[in-house]
Amino acid sequence: MLLRPLQDDVPEESLCGVEPARALSISPKWQALLLPALTGIPLVEPGDTVWWHPDVVHAVQDRHQGQGYSNVMYIGAAPYCAKNAAYLERQGQAFLKGESAPDFAPENYEVTYQGRATIEDLTELGKRQMGFRSW
Repeated sequence: MLLRPLQDDVPEESLCGVEPARALSISPKWQALLLPALTGIPLVEPGDTVWWHPDVVHAVQDRHQGQGYSNVMYIGAAPYCAKNAAYLERQGQAFLKGESAPDFAPENYEVTYQGRATIEDLTELGKRQMGFRSW
């Protein structure tokens, strides 16, 4: 997926449909060889969770068509390095405002949500992981 725009059959100005702050999409035009490996998320019931490795080609609906609440959460893990430490500053500020993480689409669903998580809800480890405390 990540190297596809670098292949010889892709125009230099193309990123194969990649858009800033959006999930990478798979398409027959650019990733036909990967489509047989595409795994859909199974039907789930309230309280169910589905776990997968982010390197696995997977799919969720772009728009929730059901009647109840629907949520897809990404819980990433990253090594501590200068680049990720710099990102934490932006992520932490977005969290405090209830905004989407800086590398996601700016949907900002929680800005006015009453009862959303705040810094007081984080453990000491959570505060470090969000960049509010030093390592």
